[in-house]
Amino acid sequence: MKLSLGKFGLQHCDLPTMFANVAILLRLITININHRFSKCIPLIFYITTSIAGLTYIYGYIFSMIWKEIENFVDKFLQCDSRVTPNTRFAKNLRKMLKVVKRRATVIWALLVSDGVIYLLIPFLLPGRQLTVDVYIFYGLEPMLETPNYEIANFVMIVGIGFAIYTMVSVMAYIIVIVGYNEAQLHALSEELLNVWDDSQYFYNNIEHRITDDHESYTQNQIMNEYVRISLKNITKFHIANINPTRELDYDMRTILAFEYSIKAVSIISGLLGGLENTFLQLPYMIMQIFMDCLSGQRLIDACEQFEKSVYSCKWEKFNVSNQRTVRLMLMMSQKTLMLSAGGVVKLNFNFFMNILKSTYSVYTTLKSTVN
Repeated sequence: MKLSLGKFGLQHCDLPTMFANVAILLRLITININHRFSKCIPLIFYITTSIAGLTYIYGYIFSMIWKEIENFVDKFLQCDSRVTPNTRFAKNLRKMLKVVKRRATVIWALLVSDGVIYLLIPFLLPGRQLTVDVYIFYGLEPMLETPNYEIANFVMIVGIGFAIYTMVSVMAYIIVIVGYNEAQLHALSEELLNVWDDSQYFYNNIEHRITDDHESYTQNQIMNEYVRISLKNITKFHIANINPTRELDYDMRTILAFEYSIKAVSIISGLLGGLENTFLQLPYMIMQIFMDCLSGQRLIDACEQFEKSVYSCKWEKFNVSNQRTVRLMLMMSQKTLMLSAGGVVKLNFNFFMNILKSTYSVYTTLKSTVN
């Protein structure tokens, strides 16, 4: 018995028929690629496609990303819960976190303001203008006639606004996560620089309470025991700081490499399109790259400061056991924490300047070729 597939059979292989076959398949997901089909797509297809699309986004995108975010937040909250309130470490940590929060707040406000201005410009110009004139929305032709114009404006405002708000808020999350590591490293550096003086202060406070039973304990023993406990606590915080940061870099490196490739192309396209047309898009892209590089640079600077503090903590006065601990800490501190794009390049000021120079070089080459 021969199975008949009608117009889908191999004997119907002319281009119009093949396009018609594909059009029928795509109509099931509410996409009409052939304007010759005047029959409306059934409402049930819109319902099933919406449900299927939302289910996919929820199950394979949102849930996966949300779980990762929750895990990172839990790890940093657990680390922060170990901080003893009202100590010098807690005060220095709070002081540095204030700088991080100011950084996140300023960049969030600047980028959101840039997006709001970008969305408002069409309403300030005479005539009917759209936020992006070159886009033609499916099913809304001609775009400048009522009600297509109003619908297109609504879709653009909601879509662009949602994209800007999401990207900027995620950037603020990254700034806070990386900034907490930076702040903790600075606070730990301060603790290391003062660990020997703190041990001296501790001994002076308990010297009058030393009884005859404990006279065998010398001043050096008591101070080194205090140093041992302090170094142990500092090491615990440092390890708790290292592991989540490396996990963050490992999870983000591929995304960042892909993101910066797109941003580089966007900057080149913006330059080719003329600054008079892209004077808001270009600063938005450049500011995003700058803030990621700033966060990465500040993290590297904090790691270098911690390494210098380990070497400057008056370790030569410690006993042999504590000196071994300091040596281990120094070896750990020399493995600098960083954010990277693809695990290849560090996100720092050098990378920021390199990406600006390379994109401008490509722009000038393409500009001269076009001219």
